[in-house]
Amino acid sequence: MLAVLAVSDKRNIDQLAAGLLRLGWRVAATEGTCRLLRDVGHHVEGIADLAGVPTLLGGRVKTLTVSVMGGILARETESDLREMAEHGIPRIDLVCNNYYLLPEPQPGLEPAGFREKVDVGGPAMLRGAAKNFEHVIPLSDPDDYDEVLKLLEQGGGHPSAVPVEHRLALAGKAFRISSAYDASVAELFGAGGGRP
Repeated sequence: MLAVLAVSDKRNIDQLAAGLLRLGWRVAATEGTCRLLRDVGHHVEGIADLAGVPTLLGGRVKTLTVSVMGGILARETESDLREMAEHGIPRIDLVCNNYYLLPEPQPGLEPAGFREKVDVGGPAMLRGAAKNFEHVIPLSDPDDYDEVLKLLEQGGGHPSAVPVEHRLALAGKAFRISSAYDASVAELFGAGGGRP
């Protein structure tokens, strides 16, 4: 079982990682999350190890790789399993992600002041996990980690211990958060130059 953690809001991430590791999961994390978890003594993999390539283009490409996105979007079909084996794509069972904080929109705000804070890989991962909720647990809110851990503990650590109905609710929340984030990004770009 494999979890990918990539969070801006670090609340409760230590407890989530500790619980997953205690249950025998592999945990991979992006740079800042990985550093925090290693600093408190958790054995977590870097996302580059999972992706098979280093972070690229000044940090803009970390998770948008075949290994990561393929592992999130894979299903239990014969063809998916065959292709994953053929291309060395690991199955990802849980994605925990929340997005970079954005500045407040203000008239005349230049794109240089916020563009690098616009998250692309995080929303792609979270939306992929939410879309594939029957196979991946999508976590977007630190307040949900404890309940998911309790369910996993009750089920011996297996991902199927989190019922499909619970996953569906988490998926709905992930899409609502993603939608609000996209609206905030659109507002920032609009503040910088009006409408086309």
